[in-house]
Parts: sequence; structure tokens; C-alpha cells
Amino acid sequence: MLAAMAPQIMPVYPPMDGSVRPASLVDFHIAHNPTLPAFVFSETPGSVVEVSFLEFGRAVHRAAHLLQGNKGEVVALIANVDNLLYQTLVAGMMRAGLVPFPVSPRNSPEAVLSMLEKISCTRILTTTSSLGGLINQVKALAPFDVEESPTLSQCYPFLGQETASHSFEPYPDLSGELDVDRVIFYVHSSGSTGFPKPIPQTSRTVLSWFSLDTFVSMRNIKRIGGAHLPPFHALGINIQLLMPLSQVTTVALYPPTSISDHLTPITVPTSDNTMEHAQRCGATGILSVPSFVESWAQDSAGYDWMRGLQFVAYAGGPLATKVGDTLARAGINIISMYGATEFGCTTTLELPSPQSSAGDRSASEPSEWAYMRFSKGVNVRWVPQGDGTFESQFLTTEFHKMCVTNLPDVSGYASNDLWTPHPTKAGLWKIVGRLDDVLILASGENMVPAPMESVIMSSPLVSGAVVFGRGRHQVGVLIEPAIPVVDVAEFRNRVWLTVDEANKSAPTFARIFKEMILVTTENKPLPRVAKGTVAKKAAVKLYADEIDALYETGESNTQGADVTPPAAWTTSDLEVWLGVQAADINSDSPLDAGTDLFSQGFDSLSATFLRNRIMGALRSSSDPQVTQAVQKISQNVVFSNPTIKQLSAHIAQLVSGDEAGPISAIAAIEQMIEKYSTGLTEVRKSTDTPGAPVVLLTGSTGGLGSCMLQELLQDGRVERVYAYNRPARGTITIEDRQKDAFLDKGFELGLLESEKLVYLEGDSALPQLGLSDAVYEQLCSSVNIIIHNAWRLDFNLSLASFEPNIRGTRNLVDLASSSANASTLRFLFTSTIASSQGWNPSKGVFPEEVQYDASVAVGGGYGESKYVCERVRILDHIHPTRNADMGMQILAKSGLHATSFRIGQITGGRPGGAWATSDWVPSFVKSSLALGALPDAQGVAAWLPVDVVSQAVLDVALSEQAPTLVLNIVHPRPSQWTTIIEAIGHALHRAGVTEMAVPLIPFGEWLGELEQRAVGADADAMARIPAIKLLDFFRGMAEMDTGVRRSGRTDMEVGLAALSTAKAQAASRAIAEVEPIGADYAQLWVDYWASKGFFN
Repeated sequence: MLAAMAPQIMPVYPPMDGSVRPASLVDFHIAHNPTLPAFVFSETPGSVVEVSFLEFGRAVHRAAHLLQGNKGEVVALIANVDNLLYQTLVAGMMRAGLVPFPVSPRNSPEAVLSMLEKISCTRILTTTSSLGGLINQVKALAPFDVEESPTLSQCYPFLGQETASHSFEPYPDLSGELDVDRVIFYVHSSGSTGFPKPIPQTSRTVLSWFSLDTFVSMRNIKRIGGAHLPPFHALGINIQLLMPLSQVTTVALYPPTSISDHLTPITVPTSDNTMEHAQRCGATGILSVPSFVESWAQDSAGYDWMRGLQFVAYAGGPLATKVGDTLARAGINIISMYGATEFGCTTTLELPSPQSSAGDRSASEPSEWAYMRFSKGVNVRWVPQGDGTFESQFLTTEFHKMCVTNLPDVSGYASNDLWTPHPTKAGLWKIVGRLDDVLILASGENMVPAPMESVIMSSPLVSGAVVFGRGRHQVGVLIEPAIPVVDVAEFRNRVWLTVDEANKSAPTFARIFKEMILVTTENKPLPRVAKGTVAKKAAVKLYADEIDALYETGESNTQGADVTPPAAWTTSDLEVWLGVQAADINSDSPLDAGTDLFSQGFDSLSATFLRNRIMGALRSSSDPQVTQAVQKISQNVVFSNPTIKQLSAHIAQLVSGDEAGPISAIAAIEQMIEKYSTGLTEVRKSTDTPGAPVVLLTGSTGGLGSCMLQELLQDGRVERVYAYNRPARGTITIEDRQKDAFLDKGFELGLLESEKLVYLEGDSALPQLGLSDAVYEQLCSSVNIIIHNAWRLDFNLSLASFEPNIRGTRNLVDLASSSANASTLRFLFTSTIASSQGWNPSKGVFPEEVQYDASVAVGGGYGESKYVCERVRILDHIHPTRNADMGMQILAKSGLHATSFRIGQITGGRPGGAWATSDWVPSFVKSSLALGALPDAQGVAAWLPVDVVSQAVLDVALSEQAPTLVLNIVHPRPSQWTTIIEAIGHALHRAGVTEMAVPLIPFGEWLGELEQRAVGADADAMARIPAIKLLDFFRGMAEMDTGVRRSGRTDMEVGLAALSTAKAQAASRAIAEVEPIGADYAQLWVDYWASKGFFN
């Protein structure tokens, strides 16, 4: 009902002694608190709609009618619905005797399956309009009963206006005595160390939590802002559902977006709309995440708003000390809350006394805002760590029950969280870290610093290293030099290569800027423990002032200090200014304004720092139009505009207000295709009979390229081979590089003396491939086969950064089209199965067909760029037209015969089994020697030896049959993973690497061993166990293996879509007849790795 002035009605609080079961609390409120508001929302400024406990309770009963089922049946709620409806459905399921399981829709299908199977859940309630893709993938893994979620109008037919006079049919009373230990709902963990786990919640645990000070103190809150909390998260369920039911507190939500259907997207929480709706609803307090609080603190409107609240509480991660201190000094009641799914919220919510007003906080208290006090009913066992910190262990009491116990001696839960006590006030504690040394950033992201520290300390320049950054937005590193340092800037540049190497194995959010390297001074050496290792906590404390100053300096780059802005915000002036800034970031290396920055030495850290300088320059302007552009700068602005020319034009548009909106990945792909398909010329008609094969091979020095080159040189039919590569760097010639590649693979060096081999060097992105007129004309007049195999290998870059490769492909297509042999010339492109990375497995195997839906390639710049070239090449091959009955048909050909080879995992091949030791397979094989076992997985591995892949390409190149447009080059008869890995285990024994065959253990167990070794790993451990550097990759594989095991299937390949190979087998005898990979290949690989000293 619309809010109006009315006499204050005192709430009646429900008993928490079990006399009213949690599922029946709605009935208690219908009887005792019918007119009090359970929820409020504001559809327009100045108006507030109240949902009374009567209306909410009735809505819960209606949901119970709609969802009824077998008592105790677990129902997974995987839905994108407004929070009001979401919590109504959760309560409705409980009221019907069901067991709801709210599940985050952000989970992978395999993670969902893992959780549902653990609790025998076969029923899913969802919104197919928004989550149909996820649900279909889950159903493809195992059978489930899926039904559409009820709509808001079905549960709330009189939204905001229902009274006791409206018609209503209550759901029958729940029968039987209350079993306090029966599960009434599940919530799941975050899954930071594997698949999320379902955590059972019983009446006993929920009632005990309701009785703690944490919840009881919430009775003094008039309205709390809770719109932005995810409804499937434990925090969201507690605030949006359990708090109003137990404490009769009103929760402010977003206004519903969909009433009678689920077609309108729900509101996406931001710091701005969270504040807006909390204000409009008259919220007197807010519980949020640290990043939102920090955002409000930077804005005067947010700052003023927080001053008027009873409290501003945060949870989920640390708040920056500077922000907390500033808010506390201003009298804002900033409160840190602590809890976990396993044991609930255990700290108190300190509210101002009824006699004080909001903002009246004592000036003596600001330094205490980060400390917490535990509820009276909570029994914490503090376990000293010997360094002034204590681990919190929560012991089961009459008033506080655990959902999960893990202590060996008593009933309780060890949290792994580390705390320090207040120096003078007993009972106050501050969380400072984790037993496993995880750093919790301001975003709530966790990072383990030990692997990065190990890499950094592997440098001979470094004596000690400590990564820091708890509560900050980015991490830094404290480095103690192993050599005398005269010039700190010079030392930072010298050690940067090692730090950057450490960045490669770190998650994106945990990468270290060069500017965040702090060098110790001689008069303050790093403190060390008895065994000589750095005492990290003491080190961070010792350099606390310097660390704070370093962050202030780094943050000033985004605030405008020390950033000289451009002369004007025009494209031309920006181009000059950005050139200076980019060169400075790039160690003063000269940069070409029209060339991709990432091909000139830039990386993600460089891009972030350049973005910071842009932001700082914009903020420093006195022109409001310029400063407003700050809000329009995206996080990936440099990646999306990777040349100085593009970036300057983009920023100039943002400042002028004439910017174009962001384009989707699909649109970017299509635009790139359009750009490089424009102006394709018809092929020159040739009347001459095709002569002997003359091949232009790009990328001949790589693994696959070398193999193709040696086979071409051996083939008597081939008249000439042009080996085209980028110019060699330094003193090493292209001939030297090719010789080294042949030596490595065991090929006959005498082949490189063949008169039919011609080396060419050039940049394919340049006109005429960077070749002279004479050489280019020679290619045009003689080449009748082009094998385009050269490509940049970097999975971090966006599509735009691969444009030079795409331009090079177009240049090769133009060469083919203008060739004297164009009408018979064959253009062969070595693509990748990554161009199918967006394929929906529920559609079946990935076909050997041209894919005109660009969404199949979305997922990473490498695969997207290959897809673009497949389409550019295809457009030169065909002219598609639309037929009303038959759809897209190939009706005409230009005469250029082209084939794309989508190639999967390549292994070492014959004769020598050469397989680069930097690849992921040799990495886990070597690591398994230290771990004592190899990882076993269910399913297959469709790997192909490099010689087979090479021969497949040449089968098509030299065939008399017309080529097929697209071929999937993966093993048509993949071997079981177990078969291959067992063969490797025996090969290690036969090669004398181990005393006996290495056994296999399930992938998950192997990963657990790897994760244990990763904690505190030093340089020696990293060398012995290189898989530590790829820990996240192997975690993903282990999760995929779990999904495959849950499915029961043995024909799936971990992490990859199945690909059809029928056309590849028809086109290539090598593919059709390839033998299954087994013991012989495994022995070749192991012998090769051993010959390189890899296992030493």
C-alpha cells in the first residue's frame, strides 16, 4: 500500500525457541504484524510502495500452492527474478515443506551439476528467457525436471495494496513435530578452491543465529538497504528474508522490473542505484560491500548521504584504511561485519543509542572502526600463531550452532582467518589475513602471493620479496636487493623482467605495476625468522608508512596530480600527448602511432597505467565537459583502441560528447570481417594447365611449420618452396632459426640445402608483404599453393590487437587473387579449434562447415581473429545469397580454392617426439615426478601428432580433388585419457627417469597435491613442479573432469566441444588412417624431454 501517516504500531517478535518453525514464521506475522511493512520499494522519486507482512505472507502461501511437491524434496532455484519474488519463492518452498536451494546463475553447468548431485536434487525452478542456455547445458549433463518460475503477479495479484478483505486460500498447515535437525534450505559456498559446495541449514542452526546479538540488534533499524545483495548468497538471504522474518525489520528493495513475465532484465546493482533507491525508500542503514562504500566516499553526495545513516556496514572483504578513517572521523558509523556460510554472522552491529542522532560518533573512536566485537552467544577459541595473530575457531554452544564442523577435538569450525586484538580494549578484534596467506583485496578477490614471491626471488638481483595489498585495489611488492643500489629507478627497471614473469602466472586483478615495486633501504633490512626466510607480516608492518605513501602516489595518477594534460583535447593534440605518455611507460621505446601498442612492447600492466594517466589528466582539467569524460573511460579502453591513433580519436570523441556506444564482441568481429572483405578483387583467369606445385609457406620455423617444410622438401612433386617468415632479430639469421628447428625435431639437415628452398623475410601486414617489387612479382607469377601458418600466439590480447595478422592474411588473399595461377591456386589456412570456443555443446558436435554466426568464436582475441580470417577467406571463395526456402546457399565461386584447418591439440610426432617443454602436458608430467603420481581423468584426448597434422594439410594442398572449405583436424578415434597417461607413466620408467611406473590418481586428488606444494613454493619448488605456474589452468581441468565424471560419459574431451571429422577423414588419408595415440608415442615424448634435460 502507499505509505501514509499512521499511528506507530509496535511489532510483535516471534519466539526463537522452536515453538514456531522457521517455515511458519510468515503465518506468525500474518496473525501478529499484518500491517507492518516487510519490504518497501520506490518506483518513482517521492513515492514508496509498502509490502506488508500480510501481503508477503499471502504471497508465500500462493507460491507454496504453485510449487508444492513431495515433502523434503530439494528444489534448486536458478532464476533471474527480482529479489522480492526470489525470497517469496524461497519462503514459499519452505512453507510447502520443500527444501529450497538458491543457486548462483554465474556457476558453470558442471558446478551446478556437482552441487545438485551431492544433495540428490532433480528439480530446477528457473527463468528460461534469461538462463535457458545454462539450464540446457546442465540438462545435457544429467536429466532434471525443469519448470518455469512463477511470476510476480501470480504471487502478488494486488502488489502494494493487498488487505485482509482480498480473497486468499492459505496453504495447509505443516504437519508433524518440528525436527530441528532436518535441513530446511541450502546455500552454497563461493567455490574459490574448486566447485562450490552446498551447505545445509537446519532449523536448529537458523533459530540459534536468530537469537544472537547480531540479529536482535537489528530490531532497532527502521529500514535497511538491501536491494543490491545477491538473493542466492547467504548474506542476501539473511538480510532480505531471515532478518524481516525474525526481527520484523523492513528491507528496501529495487522496484520490480517484470510483473507478469520474466522478459524484462532485473536491475543490475551499482553503487549509484543502490544509494538512489535506499534514499528514496528512506533506509536508515545500509549493509554493502567495501567497493561500494569506497565509491560513495569519493562522491560528495554519497558522503553526505552516509552521514545521515544510523550505520554503514560492510562485509565480504576489507575496507581501505584511509577510507574507513576518513568516514569515522566525519562521525559516520562505519561497521565491519564478519561471518561465513558455515557458522553465520558472529559479530555485533553497534548502533547509536536512541538518545543520539546519526553522525554522533565520539571523536575518540575513529581508529576502532575496523575492530569487531563478537556476539555474546558466540564462543571463539583463539589459537595463537606466535606472531601476535590468532586464528578464530568457533565452538558449538547452546546458543550458536554450526552448519559444518571441522575441528578434531571438539564440535566447532576452524575459520583459517587471522586476527589481532585491540591494544587496550578487551573483546575487540581486527581481521588481518588468512592462515593460508591469502590476500583479500578491496574488491573481495583473493590472491595467494607465495607463487609470485617465489618467481621474483628467483632473480639474482633479489634477496627477499613480500607481496602486499590487503584491502587495496591492486597489489605491490616489497623487494630487498641482493646488490648495492645507487639508482632505485634503474634497479626497478632491471628487476622488472622478473616481476613481469611473475605476473604471467597471476590472476589479472593481482598483477603488479612497475610503479608498485617498493625497494627496501639498507638501514631497514627485511626482518627474518630463524631459518632465514622473510617474516612477511613483520616486513609489511616495518614498511607500513612507505607502503601507504606508495599507494597514495599510485592513486594520484588517477586523481590528476603530476599528470600534465595535453595542450588541447583534440585528436591531433591527444595523439602527440599519448605518444609521449606511452613511450614513457614503455621504457622510452619509440612507438608508431598507427601500430598496435601490444606489438610494440605493451602488456596489460602498461595498458592499465596508460589508462590511469588518461584518467588523471581528465580529472585535472577545469573544464566540466572534460572531467565528465572520466565516467566514460572503460576499463579496457586501451585494449579496445590499441593504437595511439585509435585511442586519441576515441578520447577526443568522449570529451566532445560525440562518442559512439560500445560494440559487442560479435559486432566487432563482423566489423573486422567487413573491413578486410572490402575491395576483394576477382581472381585473374588463367588458361595455362597447372604446373608443378610451387608453395609459399608462412611461419616455417615453428613446430608445425618446420614439419610441413621438411615434408615439402622431401616431396618430389614439389618444384619450389618459399619459406616466408618475419625478419630475424639480432645476429641470428632465418637460416639459423630454421636449422635449429630441424635439429630440435630430428629432421635431416641436408634438406635445408635443397635448391628448391627459397627463404623470404618480410612483414605480411605491409603492402606486398614487405617484399620488393621483383620478389612479389615472382611470387605472383609462380606460386600455386599458399599455406598460411604464421600467427601471433598470445591468448591475452583482444581481437583488435590481432589486426596486423588479419591484414597480413588479406594481403596474402590479394596475392592469391592476382596470381597468374589464381583460378587453380589453393589457399590453405591453419586455423584453430579456438574459433569454435563459443559453440554451444547442446547443439551437438561442431560441424565442418562455414559458421556465419560469429557468436561461435566469441571468447578470446586469438580464436576470434582466426575466425575473422576464415570468413574473409571464405568471402573470397564464395558469394552467399539468401533463399527463402533453403537459407544460406553457396551459389557462386570466385575461383579461389581455399580451406581452413581448425586444428586441435598438437603433440610431438615422428621421428623424435619433439614437444616443447613449455607446453602444459610436459609441465604436468614433470610436476608429477615430485607429486608421486600422474593425474587421471575420465574421457578422451583427441590429440594429434604434429607429423599427422602436417601431412593432413599437405594431403589437401597436393590433392587432385577440389578442396573442402573447412576441416576439423582432431583425432577421429581419440584415445582414453587414462590410456595415454598410463603409457607416459610406464615410459618414464623405461627411460630411467623413475624406478617404477608412475601411478595415476584422480585429477582432483592430483590437483590437491599440487595446491599444497604451491603454498610457499620457492624457486627450487617452482623448477621441480612447473605446473604450479599453471595452477588456475589445472584447476579448470579438474573441474571439467568432475563434470565429465558426473555425466558418466567416457567419450567427452575435458574442456572442449566435440568436433566432427568426417570431411577431414575423406580429404586426408593421414587423418583417416591415423593410429590411436598410445605407448609408442608416449615413449617418444618422454625420451625427447629427457634428452633436453627436462627431468634433471
